[in-house]
Amino acid sequence: MNLNLKVSALALCVSMSVSGQNLINGRGCYTQLPPEGWDAAFNQKVEEFKQNVARGKTQSSVYTIPVVVHVIYGTQAVGTYPNLSQAQINSQIKVLNDDYRGQGYNVGNLASTSFSSVGAADCQITFCLAQLDPSGNTMPEAGIDRVSYNAIGTGSNNPNSYTSQSSFQSYIDNVIKPGTIWDPTAYFNIWVTDVNSNVGLLGYSTFPAMSTLTGLVGNNSTTTNDGIWVYSRAFGTTGTLQSPYNKGRTASHETGHYLGLRHIGGDGQPNGTGNGNVSGDCTATDYCNDTPPQKGGYASGQYGQNYGTPPATAPLHPGVCVSTGDMFMNIMDYTDDAACYMFTPDQAARMQTAMANSPYRVNLSASAATMCATAAVAQFSVPSVTCEDTAVVIDNLSSGSPIPTYSWTSNPAGGVTFSPSATDPQPTLIFTNAGNYTITMVASNSVGNNTAVKNLTVNDCSLVTGLTKNSLYTNINLAPNPSSGVVNIITSLPSSQNIEVSVHNALGQLVFSNKYTNVTSNTFSINLEGYASGIYSVTISGNSEKVVKRLVLGH
Repeated sequence: MNLNLKVSALALCVSMSVSGQNLINGRGCYTQLPPEGWDAAFNQKVEEFKQNVARGKTQSSVYTIPVVVHVIYGTQAVGTYPNLSQAQINSQIKVLNDDYRGQGYNVGNLASTSFSSVGAADCQITFCLAQLDPSGNTMPEAGIDRVSYNAIGTGSNNPNSYTSQSSFQSYIDNVIKPGTIWDPTAYFNIWVTDVNSNVGLLGYSTFPAMSTLTGLVGNNSTTTNDGIWVYSRAFGTTGTLQSPYNKGRTASHETGHYLGLRHIGGDGQPNGTGNGNVSGDCTATDYCNDTPPQKGGYASGQYGQNYGTPPATAPLHPGVCVSTGDMFMNIMDYTDDAACYMFTPDQAARMQTAMANSPYRVNLSASAATMCATAAVAQFSVPSVTCEDTAVVIDNLSSGSPIPTYSWTSNPAGGVTFSPSATDPQPTLIFTNAGNYTITMVASNSVGNNTAVKNLTVNDCSLVTGLTKNSLYTNINLAPNPSSGVVNIITSLPSSQNIEVSVHNALGQLVFSNKYTNVTSNTFSINLEGYASGIYSVTISGNSEKVVKRLVLGH
């Protein structure tokens, strides 16, 4: 197995355990199962947490995890591979935050799958680049520890010089990690290095230890190895990356293991022993009730996992375990970065359990209060000119740790609606009146407040020369609007053309999409009865025009 971009079956991860046994070789993924003692101890804590939530004795917490990224390189300048740029590292932290709050890239695609009712969970876990090093000094680059392998000490070599999975992992675990790790009770350690293509790995992780005492079954993490390793060309969303692993999902996947998640299809063995999956078997488990058992099989997946970019319809392949098909879009499957984008509520419960019980996790959020605290900086973007009755999506570019809360206002206040609310991090603006508006955002956190202001002009485009409403706007209408669920798209186009209609909710998630051919004077009905009340954006695209119309849904 190699890292050639044409090979879509490259495995996403290797998850380690101290057992050193139960090795799986499935299309380049070498996964070692955690021992049964760890499973028993951790699963018991998960059940206790879920029962306490159900009884109202506890509730999920919002955790913040301080991150240090150890960039291992040779003599290259900053920004020259593998000495990754700050921008590339920052882009990965954004992916982690988006994925673990249920707002990651392509999550809107879930609405068109058979698992839309499960929903993409908000795991209530956020990540920040640490501002302070272990000595309490302010870091020159927040959360980035650049270390030349030449300076680590005895036995240090170029990571690219190791050509087998076992020799590479041994080098990382026994030389790189011990020589660079920061206190794992205060930092989430991420190592990023180059790797030889013959090794065939994208990343691997340690599971959360259930005790700090050595010699106990299930002690997967230690003070010298705790954290994740990620291939430099699969880290972040900008910079020196290789498609299809260029959306930051390798680190999201490995972080799932770091927080106690198993592979969604189970982790099995060719001989069928252990708790995992074998080809043709549906008994494998990841210990989550809301993730279906799966055999794997798309793009020759084995042992419960899928590869590549499966189609958005189920079943994916003959003999799936459940009628809904495989949950290939789960971040703990092996699909390409763009195809995996969600965690489930049960997976979120396991991660909450890890944060509350593992000795190397339980103090991370408290550490973040000092390691990551930065004042809120308000920044957003909107177009300077728009048309009335057109949805305007705000691009929130603010920063700060803890993550800020937001308050939006408009002057004048009338004629504009913030959807879903004026406290949403990224609301959609709907203008019902033409005029000049000043939009103000106040970003606040425990360190400080900050304000940003933008002006925009809203025109009645039918009256403004050079800014006319196009034929789609004029000749396509939505009725009834407001609607209780069933909406008619009524067209009266001057000539036949093909159109595409997509509907997004206030969070920007896709809830409906369809294409219509040879449209002139027609009426098409779409059913949105299963979706929540609120303001939706209906995007209509034609041969050379596009328009966005507002739809109010109320039940």
